[in-house]
Amino acid sequence: MEATTVRKHRMASPVTKAWNQAKNLDNSQKLELITLLAQSIQPTLTPPSMKRYTMDEINAMIDQSEADIASGRVYDFDEAMDELEREFAEEDRELEMVEAV
Repeated sequence: MEATTVRKHRMASPVTKAWNQAKNLDNSQKLELITLLAQSIQPTLTPPSMKRYTMDEINAMIDQSEADIASGRVYDFDEAMDELEREFAEEDRELEMVEAV
């Protein structure tokens, strides 16, 4: 993945834009902001219920993964990175279109 595309993606992120504004706050203001952010996500902090799998289900998932590997239905590292690069490039294009409006 090209570092410039990743860097551009991060720079366009709303979080990066918010950080660029927040980093100039003094420590007490940053603490207040952190507190407000933590309170805003509190309801979503409860962990999702975990499904318990039987050994038969686990073994079936392993068998399916091994069959996928044997038949070539897998992504290697380079293919996965290429896919991410394509997704970031598409997000960049969409962001440029929105900013052009």
